[in-house]
Amino acid sequence: MAVAKEGGETSGAAHGAGKEPSLEELLCSLNLRGEDIDGLFVAKTEVENLKEEKKWMTVMCLLTSKPFSAVSQKKTLRFAWAPAQEVTFRDVEENRILVQANCLGDWKRITEQGPWIFQDHGLLIEKFDGSCRVAAVELNRIHAWVRIHDVPELYRKKQLIMGLAESIGEVVQVDMNASGLESGDFVRARVWLDVRRCLTCFVSFKPEGGVQVIMRVKYEKIPRFCGVCGLLGHMQEECGTREHMPEAVVFGKWLLADTPWNRAQLYGSNPSRPDERAIGRKSKHVWSWCGAWGQRRRT
Repeated sequence: MAVAKEGGETSGAAHGAGKEPSLEELLCSLNLRGEDIDGLFVAKTEVENLKEEKKWMTVMCLLTSKPFSAVSQKKTLRFAWAPAQEVTFRDVEENRILVQANCLGDWKRITEQGPWIFQDHGLLIEKFDGSCRVAAVELNRIHAWVRIHDVPELYRKKQLIMGLAESIGEVVQVDMNASGLESGDFVRARVWLDVRRCLTCFVSFKPEGGVQVIMRVKYEKIPRFCGVCGLLGHMQEECGTREHMPEAVVFGKWLLADTPWNRAQLYGSNPSRPDERAIGRKSKHVWSWCGAWGQRRRT
């Protein structure tokens, strides 16, 4: 979580000393329940009318524990979203912002056309109808397009691909024809990635009486991730003790698809001419830790 600082700077880690207790902590300390507190009755029809008036809202936070400029973040997002009408931001609490769009098109672009990334950090964003506290909205997922490579022709059916994609995240859309992208033996799926889980590196078919077919997963555009634990939101130098043996770094750049967004990371300062030897060296290590990765996922 984050704390606002002077000059519009925000930090991803809340201060321990002097922090105001949450509503849940106060109710628990006072041994109070909802039925112990008098409430104003609001009719269902009035609630529906209020929802109609307060449309096109979202709640968002940046997946980071590092300080960042909230002013710069909002400026960058306005530019990326290119809204047709005004979009307003309201800081609610630590690194949690209420966003109000003023037309359906802008709202759908904000909530459905991510992932939105600021300074290599992913934006967690959810649609919001205003019926609960902003702090109660769960923010733990991010959109991503993933590629599943080398799917055998026998199993290249939409329903089966959806089943594979479900092991990566909640499926939004499956693209069997790669939408006219550059050539490659892969199918695409748009999923919600749960940021509390490590990235999925492989999926497989297990035909009855046959040989298991293992396929690689690559990501077209995702925020920074840890090479040790595979979680989004931090780098390996920021994970645990921050000191790791080379063999502990198992989530590598080979998880990134060859897209304009990823080429600088994949190929360095000359993204138009990939270093095939480097890619080959990385690929050699993929299967060597496949079993360890599978055990990590099961735990």
